[in-house]
Amino acid sequence: MGEADQSEKLEFKWCKKRGVGGKNKEVQFYESFNFDGVEYTLYDSVYLYKESEPEPFIGKLIKIWENPDKSKRVKVLWFFRPCEIQNYLGAERVPENELFLASGEGKGLANVNPLEAIAGKCNVICISKDERNSQPSDEELHMAEFVFSRTFDVGQLKISDEINDRIAGIEGIIYLSFFFIYIYI
Repeated sequence: MGEADQSEKLEFKWCKKRGVGGKNKEVQFYESFNFDGVEYTLYDSVYLYKESEPEPFIGKLIKIWENPDKSKRVKVLWFFRPCEIQNYLGAERVPENELFLASGEGKGLANVNPLEAIAGKCNVICISKDERNSQPSDEELHMAEFVFSRTFDVGQLKISDEINDRIAGIEGIIYLSFFFIYIYI
């Protein structure tokens, strides 16, 4: 069965609306959608595949919308795998399942992708000792596919133990928690 045949069978449904925007208020923003039987909401961690890459990219949905031409888009804040930032880790050894949340300003922080690029949800848990972060239980840690407690500043090319209140242009207090980051604007 070809790729076109498979994509025709994928089910899609918009769920909760968020608001409208754009020059003429022609863009509809959403908080959630259902894609191939899975419900996705803002700030979910997801896998995105690129055809030429062996491993999926991992990111966090920070914006979801539909354009006037009915194209569906998501803005994704990225996580980095240790192998992707090895030059900045130096000799430090990190667990294979540790990720680094993109921060700062510059290329690699976040970008816009077709909604259809999403390949599935993933379970990323913050294990930062930051007082804003409620610590995961042993069971939650056991279920986690990935953990993170640090950021990688894409502009300064630095790893940090601090997680700023402002990431990807979103102002607010970031509360770290099991599965996702709550961002209050």
